[in-house]
Amino acid sequence: MIDSNEVLPFIKRGKLTGLPAKRQKRIFALTWLAEHIPPEKTYTEKEFNALLNKLHSFNDPAALRRELCDFGLVSRSEDGTAYRLAPDALPPEALIEKFCSEAPKPAPPDEAALHDPYVKPPVTYSESNLADAAEFRERIHAQALELVRLTRPEVTEVVDRYPVEAYFQQHWDYPGAWYTIVAIPERVKSREALIDTIVRDTLAKYR
Repeated sequence: MIDSNEVLPFIKRGKLTGLPAKRQKRIFALTWLAEHIPPEKTYTEKEFNALLNKLHSFNDPAALRRELCDFGLVSRSEDGTAYRLAPDALPPEALIEKFCSEAPKPAPPDEAALHDPYVKPPVTYSESNLADAAEFRERIHAQALELVRLTRPEVTEVVDRYPVEAYFQQHWDYPGAWYTIVAIPERVKSREALIDTIVRDTLAKYR
C-alpha cells in the first residue's frame, strides 16, 4: 500500500511533478503512477507516452517508461514497441526491500589520495550512460532555447556550464554495482531552476 505522505509532496493538481532522488520515495511515486494505468490494456509507445503525459508535468515520459519497467511495474515487449501494466508487479514494500537494502560501501581511497586535493577518484561512464544523459540534456536545452528566443530569436544554441557527466546521480543499489540515474546536476534545486540558469547565462553572452 502506498504511503500517501511519501507521495503527496510530489503530486500537484493530480500530476507527478518530479521523480524523488531517494529510491524509497521514488518507488512510492512510481507505484502511484502504476495505479493510474488501466490494467489488461496494451499500449504502443506513443499511446503510453500520451497516458504518462496526463499523469506528470515535467515532460519526460521516456524516463518514466524506463523507471516503471526497471522496477517491474510495467512490462515491455522484447522489441520495445508495446507496454502494459505488469500483472505480477511487487507491492511497494517488497520493491523497497528488494531495491533499497543496505549495500556495502565502496572501499575508501588510500590515505595519501584521501588528503591530496589534486587526486580525484576515477569515474567512468558507459556509452549508454552518456547517450541517456546527452538526450536528457538536449531536452533541457530545447526548453531553455525556446525561452531565450522570446527575447533573442537569432540565438541558435544555449550556454550550459554543466558537462554531460553532471547530469547523473549515482547510487549503490546492490552489492558490487553502480546504477547511474539521469538527473539534474547536483546543487540545482529543480529542473525549472536549471533552465532559468541556462537562459540567463545565454542571454548574458548575447548582450
